[in-house]
Amino acid sequence: MGGQTPAISPEHRRHVGMRIIKTVLAVFVCGVLAWAREKSGFYSMIAAVVCVQNSAGKTIESSINRMTGTLIGGVAGVAVVYLLDVVGILYIELARYAVLALMLIPIIELCLLIKKPGSAAMACIVFLCVTVNHSVGDTPVIYSIERLFETLIGVALACGVDILLPYHTPAQAPAAAAPEGASVPSPDSPEGAPADAPPAPKEAEPAPELPREDGGEGTP
Repeated sequence: MGGQTPAISPEHRRHVGMRIIKTVLAVFVCGVLAWAREKSGFYSMIAAVVCVQNSAGKTIESSINRMTGTLIGGVAGVAVVYLLDVVGILYIELARYAVLALMLIPIIELCLLIKKPGSAAMACIVFLCVTVNHSVGDTPVIYSIERLFETLIGVALACGVDILLPYHTPAQAPAAAAPEGASVPSPDSPEGAPADAPPAPKEAEPAPELPREDGGEGTP
């Protein structure tokens, strides 16, 4: 009937998986700790969201990449801020942006050199956070340390939640069994014919034509 709703197969049903649950829990704990310390939990929450993956191994790998990138980007950002301050172009916007854009090249190359390509994006993000958000009166070293500490909190909580809560893989749907007594078609049998059916008779090959005595061709 037209008013009936078609049944949804199990593989197409949406459900809240363990990765989503772990991400929500890790972000909430980051917020609670930030509230207790009267700090912003923005960076730790981002770290928790990025680090929680669909397996414990991938979560640990993502956490290592994020901490490596944060360390590289923070150190490079502090060095560049002090260098621009010494040169006198720290607050000349166009000159500063040109230098910051070019500095992304050695940062990415360093991540590739230490065989941590997954940390390149995080290193660039932290570097830009330290250098672009820097304003008069800010201390880049303090900012970088706080940024690294917040990231460490998010990474640690993501790993802890991921290890404490197990993963549950949905059971695969069993293959549809053939009806009892039904035979499986053989690759050599005609399409749609059962395997126990007699093979189709082969067409008789035409007899070869032989030359006639009068020079023509014909059958013997």
